[in-house]
Amino acid sequence: MKEMIKKYRGSLICSVLVMLIGVLVGFTSTQSMWANVFFVVTDCALVAIIFYDNRNRQQSRKIIGMTMWIIPIITLLYNGITRLVNMGADMENLFMAVIYYGTGLLFMVIGNYLPKVKQNNTIGIRIVWSLMDEENWNATHRFSGKLWMASGILCMLCGLFGESMAALVVYIISIMAAAIISILYSYLFYKKKLATGEGLKIQYNTKKSVIYLIIAISTIVFTIWTLFCGSIQIRCNDRDFNIEAKGWNDYTVEYSQIDSISYEENVLQNDNGYRTNGLGNLKYAMGNFKNDIFGDYIRYTHASCHSYVVMNIDGKILVVNGENDAETKEIYQRISEKVSKERK
Repeated sequence: MKEMIKKYRGSLICSVLVMLIGVLVGFTSTQSMWANVFFVVTDCALVAIIFYDNRNRQQSRKIIGMTMWIIPIITLLYNGITRLVNMGADMENLFMAVIYYGTGLLFMVIGNYLPKVKQNNTIGIRIVWSLMDEENWNATHRFSGKLWMASGILCMLCGLFGESMAALVVYIISIMAAAIISILYSYLFYKKKLATGEGLKIQYNTKKSVIYLIIAISTIVFTIWTLFCGSIQIRCNDRDFNIEAKGWNDYTVEYSQIDSISYEENVLQNDNGYRTNGLGNLKYAMGNFKNDIFGDYIRYTHASCHSYVVMNIDGKILVVNGENDAETKEIYQRISEKVSKERK
């Protein structure tokens, strides 16, 4: 490990400085604090693992260098975005653009270097079939390099349709496909060599493999589900309206409690707000939030709509909307009429 540190001392120092700059850029942001802790800890662990693996002593300097620079650059980008948002930039569009184009660029860089990665235990497509057979390793990484390049290009193309939910779905599928197909290729290569008698049968624990597969699939399904789960339905009754929320607590408000109600557009687009206790994903925001405009407030909103019904309820702010502007206006009109009748 000491030999590796000495060999890559210059790159290590430079990458640490870049990470430090990133941390300093977002130092005053509360949202960045825990993210930066995660970045620093992850980078330290990654570098330690890479340097500890003796096989990496023969690894290409470019491969090691690329791996060392990934997290520092992500740290700098993340904190830069946070700083821009705090200065008034459009958070949603900026974030999605960086996600699409940043991931695309990262996958293209990785795809370019994958064929050059030598067999090791820490970098690359590290599965039993490639680790036990150098020919399998080389073939898998040559194929995966092209695949990851294609996935990166597709991610960037999705950025051209940033506001489309279909683009987001394609983006997620392309990333998953790059990983899954790479693993599948390695397995098929192993089976092909086995069938022709060129390869030796690898003994591995089938039960463990099945368990790992189930865990991987479950993780993927859960991740996708959390990104899109939930629903919001607002039902107006005679004396109150009820927000039926899947994914968070329902909420009921009596019309007599509403001190004021207004229809607002784009009021939450650049509010520098954050969730304090609730659900937030790519489709919905539900629960308790805080921003510079309302302070502590409650919201049940669709991400697809940027118009809102804002209500002051006994000193508390409630923000709701529908899936689109037309539905939001309808909600506003219905509740306004009920409030007017209640006051008569």
